[in-house]
Amino acid sequence: MLKIGNIHIILTKSLYSIITLSISLILFSLDVECKDIEVTAVVSPRYIQYNEKATLELKISGKTQINHIGTPQFNFLPNFITVPLESNTTPRLIDDKVAVSMAWVYELIPQKTGEIVLPDISFLYQGIPYIANPGKIIVGATDTYHNISTGGVHKVVAEVDNQKPYISEGIEYRFRYLYTTVIPTVKPPTPSLPNFNGFVVEKLNDEKNTTANVGGKTFYVQEYVRRLYPQKIGKILIESSELKLHLKGNPKTLKTKAIPINVQPLPEIGKPTNFSGAVGNFTISAHVDRNRLVVRNAFTLSLNIKGNGIIDNVTPPNISSIKGFRINPPSHVKGDTGNSIQFNYVVIPLEAGRLQIHAITLSFYNPTIKTYQTAKTKPIPITVIPNSLDGIEPESSFPTWILWSLLILLVCAVIFAGFLLYRSKLNRRSSDADNISSHTQADSVALDSLDSGTIDMNSTAFGEELTRILHQYLCNMIDEPYRKLTIAEVQAICNNVKVSQTIIDEIEEILTKCDFHRFAPVPLSNEERRNLATRLNTVTQHLETT
Repeated sequence: MLKIGNIHIILTKSLYSIITLSISLILFSLDVECKDIEVTAVVSPRYIQYNEKATLELKISGKTQINHIGTPQFNFLPNFITVPLESNTTPRLIDDKVAVSMAWVYELIPQKTGEIVLPDISFLYQGIPYIANPGKIIVGATDTYHNISTGGVHKVVAEVDNQKPYISEGIEYRFRYLYTTVIPTVKPPTPSLPNFNGFVVEKLNDEKNTTANVGGKTFYVQEYVRRLYPQKIGKILIESSELKLHLKGNPKTLKTKAIPINVQPLPEIGKPTNFSGAVGNFTISAHVDRNRLVVRNAFTLSLNIKGNGIIDNVTPPNISSIKGFRINPPSHVKGDTGNSIQFNYVVIPLEAGRLQIHAITLSFYNPTIKTYQTAKTKPIPITVIPNSLDGIEPESSFPTWILWSLLILLVCAVIFAGFLLYRSKLNRRSSDADNISSHTQADSVALDSLDSGTIDMNSTAFGEELTRILHQYLCNMIDEPYRKLTIAEVQAICNNVKVSQTIIDEIEEILTKCDFHRFAPVPLSNEERRNLATRLNTVTQHLETT
């Protein structure tokens, strides 16, 4: 006989076997189903610059129906900021079953440069975790680009030779494009330099296709150079320069770092009293167009200034106080080389004798040696002889007013004779000839009136009247109505009627002196007016003869 207790043991063992078998079948089923699940994590592109973004695409799919899928879990901070863009589901029919794949897309914004290994990404499906690793991504600086296909390195660099210049001191800004290999582009790389606000900019010669060794690598170099002159004191930021690489389908823009400049004021210690703001290193020289002339006849003094600063900021030296001379305000001429300027002064000696243009100084601050300097010209001797018309000895007691009265009577007689001659010519000439003659004689009358001093004019009116007379005379010569002529037109008229070069030079000098007398600081003396009127009469007589 079997005992009841033994039957209980058999039943218990059978139950355990059934439970174990059921669990095994469930686990086997789940294992088969799990093997059909795939997860992926793809980053593109694998190389970006700091100012670019990458895309991360996550996907879970399988050959069976997928449900209860959890959101992917990952954290790329502090290397990247992750921004979700989209997610989607894609249903499919597999073995008469509906399978659903899920995809998520994120934007990766880099927060540092270098080669960055991304951490694992976890998916949770039916309580079971799945792992995918996106690999690594290289983030390059904004000034560097690595071309994966060629292995070439491309970078841009901007630098200045002095970040603490003085106001108006020149500094050199260099923008360089360095590359190890040439990459195929739609068009050549395009550099873009900043506006350099707060600076006067001078373009220097660019250098291309040179080489340089940087970090043990040989780079080809294209260099763009500018000389900058800061125009305000304080901090000035030179913005980034850029270079665009026109890669097909994926253009790249390389950017340099901005450069801060701290502009210093010029020192007060040692500043000369005649310092006018010139900064650089300058030389000055002087010459005259003639150094022997008659008293009260004008000559031209030219000052030539050369240097490596802002030449346009150099002001003309003040030489108005040279003894024995009257000096008119200067005109200036820019030199051909861009680093020189010339100031021309019309100078009139007021007394006879051996006079001298003393040394003329120019003070400037030289930032190279950090001190103020003064450049000087050499003195120029001027021999001034008495005017031949001044024949009266200083000791003579003969009244001057008598001489002027006789001169006025003589001039009036000449004017009256000219009037009679003018009226007689009107009766003999045709209407066209009469018109030309009337202008010519009217000019002679005006010349005689100016020469006699009977017309009371200031310097401006006197210069304008003589200029008008000469322009009227030249217009009559070519049968044209009166108009103001340029120096080039005067030369053309004189050359057309075959006037000698000496007379042309005399006409130009008379017109120049008339123009200067318009702005003379003091009224002209009777001798000066008479001298110009006499010279004008001589010129017109020569033109009449020609």
